[in-house]
Amino acid sequence: MKKLFAFLIITIAFTSLASFKVSKPENFGFYKGSFDNLIRESKKQKKPIILDFWAAWCAPCQKLDKETFTDKELGAYLSQNFLVYKVDIDTFDGMEIVDRFSIDVFPTMLVYDSKNGQLGKFKGFYPAGYLQKELEKVQAKHHIYPVRSQDGLAINR
Repeated sequence: MKKLFAFLIITIAFTSLASFKVSKPENFGFYKGSFDNLIRESKKQKKPIILDFWAAWCAPCQKLDKETFTDKELGAYLSQNFLVYKVDIDTFDGMEIVDRFSIDVFPTMLVYDSKNGQLGKFKGFYPAGYLQKELEKVQAKHHIYPVRSQDGLAINR
């Protein structure tokens, strides 16, 4: 009887653990509103946008999500400097945005500013550290610096 009881307890424990999912939290959040609202929010926050063009069937897109966008250091950097918007190319809205920016390779990340237009374009998979360095080059080239919300001054690095 003790063996049966112990077996049941162990079975229940393993079943419970198997159904428990540990998900890696993202260090930043992708913008969830519409594209038009994204543009308005970008102007309000004075932050450029990164458009991440992706598809569910695209293996490099999935790798970018799992390996690059889950990096904590990159997440902190993106949160401070950009609004990041995922464009699902298999939706009608996504197809419209793809046409607007003439995107032909997936994944593509486009750095966009409402005043200056397209600032940078990155095609394919990028590891987190390399992507951050490339984005920092775009910031330096176009003199884009994060704005502090309390005083509106640019942060100098």
